[in-house]
Formats: sequence, C-alpha cells, structure tokens
Amino acid sequence: MIITNIDINDLESIFSIQESVFKEEPLLTGLEYFKHITSRDDLKVYFEKYDFLKAVDDDGSISGLICASENNNTLYIMAVVVKKEKRNKGIGRKLVFAVEHLYSGIRCEIQTPETMPKNSAFYESMGYSIYKKENNANGEQIITFAKLIEAH
Repeated sequence: MIITNIDINDLESIFSIQESVFKEEPLLTGLEYFKHITSRDDLKVYFEKYDFLKAVDDDGSISGLICASENNNTLYIMAVVVKKEKRNKGIGRKLVFAVEHLYSGIRCEIQTPETMPKNSAFYESMGYSIYKKENNANGEQIITFAKLIEAH
C-alpha cells in the first residue's frame, strides 16, 4: 500500500467510498465536511480547495482517503475515510501520519461525533487530546481533538 495525492480521475472512486461509509456510519454526516459533500460536484469543489491523499492497495484500488486544510497555522483534518473491509489494518493511521508529515510544526485538529467512541480511541492512540466538545446545529455533540505536530 502507498499513500499518494488524489487526482481528478480518482473522484468517482472517492465519492463511492464516501457514500458507502455514510450508509454504514450515518452519524458522520453531522460533521461539516460530510454535510457539504452530497454529490460528485460537491466533492470536485472540495478537491480544488483542499488537500487530499489516498491509500492505494497493491492491486491499484483505493482503500481510504484523508482531506485536510491549513488555516492560520492550524491543520484541520476534515475527513479520514477507510473502506469498511479495510479497517483495523493501519490505513487510517498511515493517512493521518502522512498528512501530518506534510504540515509539520503546526497545531492539528480533527472532529468526531461523541457517539462514535472507536473514532475517539483512534485519535487518542495517535496522541490527540480532547480540545473541546460542542453541539452542532442538530444538537449532536461533536468532539474536537487537537495536538501539536512535531517539526521534522
């Protein structure tokens, strides 16, 4: 498996992966990124504005992706998505570490719904700490995790 940049030709595969994740974990739609990516055109707009990386298996298929953006010396990881059948194999971890490597020496934030404790445990295992908890517009509690990415 390799981690590399997503290109415009990957958008159909990426959207399909995201659709399947929404069906499995509808609580993710409470996060800002997932509220805004409801069509292939929405994804294309995000692709043009944000940084995306993909995890590519040995057979060339995409097994996961990460979307991030830097603003005011803070990196915001907006989405980490891994196909259900590929989870618990270190793909999400490799994606997060790869994007952290691109933005070393700054603060990083990532959010997850409070109702998804596996996600919280995942971020905590990578050194993230709870920064704040707040309700979104639907009244769902969202946890924001943060950490300082070491310079390298």
